Parts: sequence; structure tokens; C-alpha cells
Amino acid sequence: MPRSLFTTSVSRDLFQQPYAQAGGNPPLHGGGEIDLREELDELFFGFQSGIRHGNFVLIRRLQRDGTGKPIPCTCRDEFTKEPDPDCQYCLGEAFNWTEDWVWSYSTYAGGDGGLINRVINMPPGQLRVDFKLFYFRFDTDLRYGDKIVEVRLDEEGVITLPFTRETIYSPQTIARMRSDNSRIEYIVAYCRENDALRLDYPR
Repeated sequence: MPRSLFTTSVSRDLFQQPYAQAGGNPPLHGGGEIDLREELDELFFGFQSGIRHGNFVLIRRLQRDGTGKPIPCTCRDEFTKEPDPDCQYCLGEAFNWTEDWVWSYSTYAGGDGGLINRVINMPPGQLRVDFKLFYFRFDTDLRYGDKIVEVRLDEEGVITLPFTRETIYSPQTIARMRSDNSRIEYIVAYCRENDALRLDYPR
């Protein structure tokens, strides 16, 4: 019996020390300017305010060979390139993958006017949402072909047990935002809402 894309089991200990997962605060840099890495960590973890705005999501990473190409699953047909939807290894993804918990902050935005306007929150009264934006720390390993998986939270923002995948997103654009000395300050993944795979709907 193949596993479901929407069920998973991991150690509960992972969620007992959320700040340790962040690796601590990055060192301050000179110049008297705002350290964007530090500001994002404050948003995620609430070191100063004590209010955490970030939450765990899963990054479903394609397993890649030495040249960086995704490794196809053994169920993938050599000619049609189609996977077996009931494969117990890739679960119909066609490629081998692993999942890791990472911290993120997400928001909805419109798609009008290109990438710049997508970052602006939707004005009051406008309900149409084209994109969901996921913000990640500068050192997050996210590549095209990987997927972002949201897990189910309760009303207080606590991950429910058993762990259940709720929505699976495929990033359309991965922007590595650079600033001070051209270093990566944070990463933004732009995901189309209408392409998302949801638990409430069949695969």
C-alpha cells in the first residue's frame, strides 16, 4: 500500500527547540545599516519581541546526481517519462526526493505588474490572489524542481498531530535577494495559487 503524499511522521523533539534550528543570530556587520538577515530572524523567531511570526514548512528536495540533474525513480517509464502514481518510493512524483523542515514566513499577493508589485499586499476589498510568497533565511537550500509543503496547523498556530501535509506548492520564481556587499539577505519563492496541490482535492 503506497504512502500518502499528505501524511508523515517525524520526531516531536524537532519542534521542542525551535530557536536552535535557526543556528542562532548571524553576526552583525558594520556600516550602521540595518542587518536584513538579523531583521528576518527577528520576524521568524521573535528574539526581541518574543512573538514568533514564522513557522515550519517542509522542503521536498529532489535527489540529484553529481551533475545536479534530478534522479528519476525506477517507476518512471523510459519512453513516456510518466511515473507510476502508486509508486511506494516517489509517490507518483517521478523523481526520488527527501523532505526537510525549514523556517518560513508566507503572505498572499497579487500578480499584476510583475515581481515588484507581487510583494505588495493585496489592497482592502480585493479578493483575487494569484501568488503566495514564501520567505526563507539566506542559507536555505531551495532549487527549481523542489516543492514547498505546508503542514496543518491548529487555531493557535501549532502543528497538529499526526503531522499532515496540507498544501504542496511548486515555486515558479526563486529570488535570492542581495544587498550588503552583494551577499544574500533572504530568499523569496513565488508560487502560483492555482497550481497548488491540496489535501481537500484529489491528486
